Amino acid sequence: MKYSALFSVFLLFGAIYLPKAQFLDQTAIGVGYKYTGRNSLKLSFEYRTSTSSNQPYFNLGAGAIYTPVNGSNKILPEIHAYYNTAIFMYGVSASPYAIEPNIGLSLFNAIWLTGGYALPLNKEKYFHGVTVGIQFNIAPVKASDFYDKFRTF
Repeated sequence: MKYSALFSVFLLFGAIYLPKAQFLDQTAIGVGYKYTGRNSLKLSFEYRTSTSSNQPYFNLGAGAIYTPVNGSNKILPEIHAYYNTAIFMYGVSASPYAIEPNIGLSLFNAIWLTGGYALPLNKEKYFHGVTVGIQFNIAPVKASDFYDKFRTF
């Protein structure tokens, strides 16, 4: 399990230093809180697949969840994918303990409010039941294409 957490951290911070500036324009660091039968903190690396705010797009991410499991604190890897429309988002996230289908609201792709249901993957039901979360996405570059543009009708 140590290697999984180490790999997640390497993936998270290693991807920031990729040489393509266009890649960084579509990325963000996500910091959030999630309740999945227990309190969890989350740190993730997010990538937006499209720069257009006029059509739906995907957000792909990988990161680490800091949570207590069996009386000790653990760092667990997590991957997720979200399909974003103008305001709504639909997606799934997976960790070694559960798969979580989610729905939520995206506020300019800067703040995500999500809810869903965790389906355990093994006999130990560390993560099971209703999930709720909030995530703040912080872009590493000033004029980032990660955020949705404000539109007037």
